[in-house]
Amino acid sequence: MIKEKFKSVHFWLVVGSFTLYISSMFFTPFYVANPKADIYSNSFYILLAGWMAILGGGLIPTIIWLANPLYFFGGFLILNKEKFAVIPVTLSLILAIYFTSLNSIMDGESGATTNITALGSGYYLWLLSIIALFIAAIMTFFKKAPSSNFS
Repeated sequence: MIKEKFKSVHFWLVVGSFTLYISSMFFTPFYVANPKADIYSNSFYILLAGWMAILGGGLIPTIIWLANPLYFFGGFLILNKEKFAVIPVTLSLILAIYFTSLNSIMDGESGATTNITALGSGYYLWLLSIIALFIAAIMTFFKKAPSSNFS
């Protein structure tokens, strides 16, 4: 009974995490001081193009963007019941939280920046999805492996 409950909670955490992640794509991740920088109003665009910040000299935003592939890699590992999943998901969570320390973000290809004025609901949904996956990864890490009897 307890084993079934664990599987159920574990499963729903992963499903809930993915649902929150997909939901976050429909909301604004953060607001900037430059009203012409409307590219930041779309989380899905940032997911697809965020890695390109490195081309304009944005090393830190690119490193923070790596939270996304780490999230997906960790989710894949959790679904395969790998205890190792806790490492990429923890790194993803650290990077997602580190984003709050940024005061500005690149405003274009030239490398100019604009101030971040507020975090949007897209960011908070994204962060909650990573937290839910982190809890699932912790549960996977501490789950006991089935014992095998070779008698």
